[in-house]
Amino acid sequence: MIFIRLNKGNQVKSSLIVKATWRKLCEYLGLSEYEAKIYVSLVEAGQTKARTLSILSGVPRTKVYSVLRKLIDMGLVTEIPGEPRRFSPTPPGIAFRSYLQSYQDMVQSLSSLISTLEDAFRKARNNESMRRGLMWTINGREMTLKKIQEMLARAKRSVHIVTNENGLILLYRTFNKMFDELVDRSVEIIITTTDKPNNKHLIRELQYMCSIEKTNFHLPLIILCIDDEQLLVSRLQPDSYFSESDRDQGFFSNDPVLRELLWMLISQLKK
Repeated sequence: MIFIRLNKGNQVKSSLIVKATWRKLCEYLGLSEYEAKIYVSLVEAGQTKARTLSILSGVPRTKVYSVLRKLIDMGLVTEIPGEPRRFSPTPPGIAFRSYLQSYQDMVQSLSSLISTLEDAFRKARNNESMRRGLMWTINGREMTLKKIQEMLARAKRSVHIVTNENGLILLYRTFNKMFDELVDRSVEIIITTTDKPNNKHLIRELQYMCSIEKTNFHLPLIILCIDDEQLLVSRLQPDSYFSESDRDQGFFSNDPVLRELLWMLISQLKK
């Protein structure tokens, strides 16, 4: 009784492995369902009779011999002489060596093709005197703050903020916890802002985690540059610290030419 139970357990185990593997062999190697099931079952069981293979694989007994013949012709199975006849799987590393080599050759060829196309793409871009840039407009304070949150969350190296005292108060109220997280991630934060009575306490507090540059920048704007790659400019409704305002408008861009030109202009405005 003990032996029978163990044997049944082995059959269940083999059945689970067959179910998990045969579909991949069909997909990658082009084997039929019966061929894949027979081969996987044979790998699990070792030298086996055709009748046992039928039980393990679930392939009808009337089909097992014809499937085995095809697998023998393909070099995936070997017939062991004697009575009753037994069948042995070719080791997978040998059986599928040619398939693996063909995939490796295909990957290498595709990689070379992509490299050639990339070179052509770069040359074409370098020869372009004009090209279309990417810029998205943003309407409303809620959408602006949502975009700023997204940009701050993805910052890896640096965050540069230029704004007046009202913009600083709004950003601090909304993102003070994110500033702490940025510092913990070793992201450099540079804030350029005005030094006015209503934001002096914020400047003193932020100096412990950020580099503060004081300027006479009074425009009602929030200008945010992330990792010297992404730029957001938003016009604020003056003297409004609420998280919602339909009058706020702005744009976001990751176009390098547009970002560089705008940042040059902003640098002049900061003085």
